[in-house]
Amino acid sequence: MVAGQAKRCARFTRCVEGRTLGGVSLLRQAAARAALALVLAAPAAAQDWPFGAGPDAQRGMTRDLYNLGLLGAKATDGVKGEPRAEGGMRRVESSGEPGPDVGPTELRIECVYPDGPAARAGLAVGDVLLGVGRAKFDDGSSGPLADELVKAFAAKKPGTLALRVRRAGETKPLVLEVAVEPLGKWFAKPTSDAARVELGRRALAWLAEHQQEDGGYAETLSGRNGAVVQTCMAGLAWIAGGSTLDAGPHAGNLAKALAYVRANLDGLKGPAMGGDANWDQENWGWVHAGIFAGELWRVSPSDDLQALVARCAAALFDNQEASGGYAHGPGGPNALGYVELNIVGGMVLSALGLAQQAGYALDEDKLDRLVGYLEASSGDGLGYSTKDGQRGLGNIGRTAAAWLGLRALGRDKSKLASSYAGYVKRNAGDVLGGHASLMQHVLFAGLAAQAQGGGAAKLYWGEVERDLVLALAPDGSLQPRPWHESLAMASNSDASLGQVWTTAAWACVLLAAPPKGEPGGLSGWLGQR
Repeated sequence: MVAGQAKRCARFTRCVEGRTLGGVSLLRQAAARAALALVLAAPAAAQDWPFGAGPDAQRGMTRDLYNLGLLGAKATDGVKGEPRAEGGMRRVESSGEPGPDVGPTELRIECVYPDGPAARAGLAVGDVLLGVGRAKFDDGSSGPLADELVKAFAAKKPGTLALRVRRAGETKPLVLEVAVEPLGKWFAKPTSDAARVELGRRALAWLAEHQQEDGGYAETLSGRNGAVVQTCMAGLAWIAGGSTLDAGPHAGNLAKALAYVRANLDGLKGPAMGGDANWDQENWGWVHAGIFAGELWRVSPSDDLQALVARCAAALFDNQEASGGYAHGPGGPNALGYVELNIVGGMVLSALGLAQQAGYALDEDKLDRLVGYLEASSGDGLGYSTKDGQRGLGNIGRTAAAWLGLRALGRDKSKLASSYAGYVKRNAGDVLGGHASLMQHVLFAGLAAQAQGGGAAKLYWGEVERDLVLALAPDGSLQPRPWHESLAMASNSDASLGQVWTTAAWACVLLAAPPKGEPGGLSGWLGQR
């Protein structure tokens, strides 16, 4: 089954054209990610929340839905509809241009959170949401919906929020009154210190509730490798929230997560796929495990953790390409013929920096080769690789990840680090300007902006506040969202990884730099040596 899906992904790259970034077709990149991620677990049964039922869900394809914040519902574009699934693959027509990020003018409801505010008001699958409160969606739904949610849920006393809905069989729009139980005054500014702490704590509780008995999470995108990544991200979130292996509300969750990671590092390579293509993606598992173990060592130092940090660093050094860069995993070109991608190289710097902080003696020659490869890829920010058309075209995710790594290594005074720092300061809010996983850009930009503080942090939170409000769900989780690339390619890796990934990534950002007097944070990753 997996091999068949991979072949369909390769065929998809030949039948759909899209815009390019760095000389690489974005549709080809999406198909590459889909193909490379096909070390998949068996498809889950069709379900309602969080990704809706329907033909795509029944084929095991996670739907790319707009989350409607604390209302507790998700939707597709009520005007353009949802990309069709044919022969196991989605097809989409696109002009190739991203367009403004304002959201659909109509939202067709696809799933409703059980017993959430929208469900109790009678909102049903198939309804089309046209406006909320006094706001219409004529110019796009995202801003008006976020604004109305903030006003309603930051009110001083319980109230209602009116939803204007078009329902099949009705001649006129209906008005559904949603009963709102306010969260508190702190929600009036969802990115304030108080709000970030509160929302982060709710996310940590959700992650704890959904942790499996073995300490990990269900395998979704990239199978066991992806499950290790998600477990490490949840562990980092609990550390950021102030827990250690010995104390804090999630000490037990951290211990179980650590046990899961230890037990599954030998399975990161995944099953053989056959053919000549390289399907190894293990570097994602090793780099996340290294950062998790390194941060955990800082708050709960032990010889065993030091040995785990060293194991991850040694594996990453072993997996370095001859060029000095890093691929998804060792073993040569992948199905689309490329090797290096610098988002991995940037993260490797952070894992090695945390290993150095834990006392591991780095291979300075290999480290210098990695830094040299990144420098050769750079121009205005960190480019995709050193190849023609991919060099020098930076985005915030790659550049912020590499800058964080240089800080963790104590190399933040170098000329390269200074150029990356300047890029972060100017572009901290440009999370939609990258590609692949939107949440990676939210994560790395958020961590780097808070490491810099000042104008970078202000720029970042000002740009992502709306997205944070719309990502919230009634249960404390933070959900993925469609964006111009996932809509153009009908493939959203954040949705495929699932709500554990997005919740943990948001929680890390919310809690990475706690207000004065609050415990926790991710001091090593933020370069606080």
